[in-house]
Amino acid sequence: MEQRDSIEPGNFRVQASSEILSLLRTLQQQNTRISLSAPNGASLSGSINMVDPERGALSFDLASAQEQLQALMSADEVSAVAYLDQIRLQFELIDPVLINASLRCQIPSLMYRFQRRQTFRVQSNLSTPQVRMNHPLRPDLALSLRILDLSLGGVALLLPAEVEPFPLGCELASVQVILARDVRFKTSLRLQNARPIDDKGNIQLGWTFTQLDAEATLFLQRYIDQTQILSRSLRKRPTV
Repeated sequence: MEQRDSIEPGNFRVQASSEILSLLRTLQQQNTRISLSAPNGASLSGSINMVDPERGALSFDLASAQEQLQALMSADEVSAVAYLDQIRLQFELIDPVLINASLRCQIPSLMYRFQRRQTFRVQSNLSTPQVRMNHPLRPDLALSLRILDLSLGGVALLLPAEVEPFPLGCELASVQVILARDVRFKTSLRLQNARPIDDKGNIQLGWTFTQLDAEATLFLQRYIDQTQILSRSLRKRPTV
């Protein structure tokens, strides 16, 4: 597999080999959980057990899930996501192969780093931004939930009072986030919290992104930046 490099350069790229090695070694030393996922829906978690700069090799210990592993290895691309405190790290696996019980690949020459602590959160006042999903307890029930709050780390959604509550901790493997008519992407979510927001029984659901590829992350960042600029412009506009 070849590493994609179609995303425009930005402030989130890490390309210095010394910095990439330092981040990978920190992940290894802290035994950080790393999520591996592919566009075909396959996903596994594991940890780094080897960083070998001389051979340019990286190796993972994986959780045992044979079906998921086979699906992962058959995919055209595999992405890795990990968190160091409030920093999200993301990179693609180059030429992954299975050696005994480990997955080995080349050390990436490109990594994305997002400082979640500095994320600007957007409170949406528009009816357009929404997330389309199926209810976890009723898979036949399709929902379009309005976005109340948005960041690179997650999204808050409005659950109408008439809809059956979601179980905390539930995970949705494939939802569609629609930010504008021509800005949308698919991702996975985990429900972190739920709280009533009015006396009508409406609930705010707080979700964490569990699978967000580099392209979707840049869509989000651009949307957040544009919304922040617009918000500042409106506040500065003189009243008549």
